[in-house]
Amino acid sequence: GCVTIQNVYHKTFLTQSYKKHDRDRRHVSLFGVSEKWNLIKKGNEYRFRHRTLNEELFESELTSNGNYVFTWVPKASVTAGKWDIWPGAKPGQFYIHNTKFQHYLRASPTVSWVGAYKDRTTDGKSEWKIQGVKC
Repeated sequence: GCVTIQNVYHKTFLTQSYKKHDRDRRHVSLFGVSEKWNLIKKGNEYRFRHRTLNEELFESELTSNGNYVFTWVPKASVTAGKWDIWPGAKPGQFYIHNTKFQHYLRASPTVSWVGAYKDRTTDGKSEWKIQGVKC
């Protein structure tokens, strides 16, 4: 179903960026207004697909102080687009963990940057509120 994904630390939402990294990869960022994602469960893993763009969220091998996280513009599913969702420190908060790289989706100290990191934090940067919404 459809969800919004809000970072606990910044209280902003995971959104598409209007900036593409290249032809096939679009940056994601945090923004004050939410966007909808399709949350798709297959077995014990999840995929997040941007509702409007139909682009899948994935962790890249590209790194710069943490691995880059993009959406995949060609619309197909990608191997690095599988995630675990684990309970966070407080009820209603979750860790989003990439199954290929074993990294956690995390907001950086700068407001808009989202990356994937080996270690999770307990200050809210690695924790997310995933809220079901009407599609």
